[in-house]
Amino acid sequence: METHAITVITPSVRPEGLEMNRKCLEKQDFRDFEWIVVSPFEYEKADVWLKDPPREKGDFWALCKAWNLAYANAKGELIVNYQDLIWMPPDTLSRLYYHFKNSPRTLVTTVGHQYTETDEFGKPQNLVWKDPRARTDQGTFYLTYPSEMEMTLCSVPRKAILDCGGIDEAYDKGPGAQEKEMCFRLQKLGYKMYIDQSIEYRALQHGRLTKDWDEKYLKIITPLFTRHMMELEAGKRKLNVGNIDKYLEINYNR
Repeated sequence: METHAITVITPSVRPEGLEMNRKCLEKQDFRDFEWIVVSPFEYEKADVWLKDPPREKGDFWALCKAWNLAYANAKGELIVNYQDLIWMPPDTLSRLYYHFKNSPRTLVTTVGHQYTETDEFGKPQNLVWKDPRARTDQGTFYLTYPSEMEMTLCSVPRKAILDCGGIDEAYDKGPGAQEKEMCFRLQKLGYKMYIDQSIEYRALQHGRLTKDWDEKYLKIITPLFTRHMMELEAGKRKLNVGNIDKYLEINYNR
């Protein structure tokens, strides 16, 4: 079986949202990686295209299932979550891999701001929103909390994914918090979270998928996340949610 140092994973429901990612990946100075795209539409420019898993009754989306499907198919020892419509510097993968080799039981998140247009080279311009996590008082690379972990552009050891069983698919019932809940479980398993402020991505601003995003988050995700955190604190929460193994024998591709 072919292996890689890094597996880059991009779930997407936007056919137009992947070209920026593709061009940034082509310019990376680190070349030992594969790119997995999970989407409802076929995307032949990725190294691996996987079709979105089907939604279950009551699902808001299938994002958590898409992440887990990609995680199960990843061949890299380090996974880099890389959302669509994101520009990143050409040394991003090499720097994330350096952090991993230096400390294999760490997750590293990055910071990024939102822009409304791109220049002639495809780099987002015209800043309209700043990442509230951006700061300089602790230097550029420091230990952080699971609540600060954003998977927009973030590295996770593949072993960590296997140890925790992936993302809890209960979070497909509404938008948000799925990656933070996973990171809290990983913290209990002994993994550490860092933020690298020197790796700065640029996001092309886009609207939310539905108008009831905030309502679903407040009514469904907030109480679910709160219950899971209480269970985790009380030692009653399973640290491995067991969502990876079931995808190993399923081929949703074509």
